[in-house]
Amino acid sequence: MAGDKGVLFLYGQSWLHPGAGASTEAIDLPVQREVHTKYPVIPASSVKGSLREVAEETVPQGVVDSIFGPGVGTDEHFAGALSVGDAKLLLFPVRSLTRLFFWVTSPIALERFRRDLRLVGLDPDWEVPSVDKEKALLPTECDTPSRLYLEELDFEPQGMPQVSAIAEYIADKLQAEVIGEVFQKKLTTDLAVVDDEQFSYFVRYATQVSARTQLTSNKTTDATVGPDGKSGEKGNLWYEETLPPETVFYVPLMADGAKGGEAKEDLNSGRAVMDKLSTEVLARPYIQLGGNETLGHGWCATFLVRGDE
Repeated sequence: MAGDKGVLFLYGQSWLHPGAGASTEAIDLPVQREVHTKYPVIPASSVKGSLREVAEETVPQGVVDSIFGPGVGTDEHFAGALSVGDAKLLLFPVRSLTRLFFWVTSPIALERFRRDLRLVGLDPDWEVPSVDKEKALLPTECDTPSRLYLEELDFEPQGMPQVSAIAEYIADKLQAEVIGEVFQKKLTTDLAVVDDEQFSYFVRYATQVSARTQLTSNKTTDATVGPDGKSGEKGNLWYEETLPPETVFYVPLMADGAKGGEAKEDLNSGRAVMDKLSTEVLARPYIQLGGNETLGHGWCATFLVRGDE
């Protein structure tokens, strides 16, 4: 059974809350992070579950089971044909006094992106630049300011052809008809590569933290007392972390021929599985990830790039 590979880009179009559960620290509901880098991450199980949910609305159940594996409560036992990786952070939007915002990344984030592209059969034609802590590398097309201000930090900007190649490569994968021509063009000019430590600082401390409340019928968070003298309604106040719109993740994908299910014969190769994913499951290129769906959070545009493209 021939395999096939690709990478799925996720472009955040609303606030994202890939939650890590309750915390005892200042933020009650933080986003999930990698333990070694502290970069935000969306676990593979969440991505796969969301893809399955989309598939259940677009293709027959037999196809869903063959691609993702049998559902809970069935008597069938076989692995799905699609392997889904974690959604790793690639670009993080940071507000700026120089522009409205810049997408920020770092050598480590770019190097493992390049490594994962090679894993799925893509050969990027750019190299990862090195950068000093006090500098920010920009595309040569950027109208380079004398100083670049990101949050409360300032950098010495430097135009570099390597960064232009990276920006153009990513912008080319994020289709203008989905994210908009303005954002695609902005990406080719307003991308900043900063030192790994500075990038880690931004992704930890430049996120949105919002106060959320659950009110009682008295319109307060104070607990009420019932007629029997016991506690009645309980309100709540908590702080929740979210990632801003325009955040960009990517997900490595690998597919083999289906191992079971009603569509086993039709999906007998990894190429057939990826064809089904790209032409039918993701025909409408959007997916919802993370919490607060009823608040409009978690909507991402999807862009599937195959390993032979």
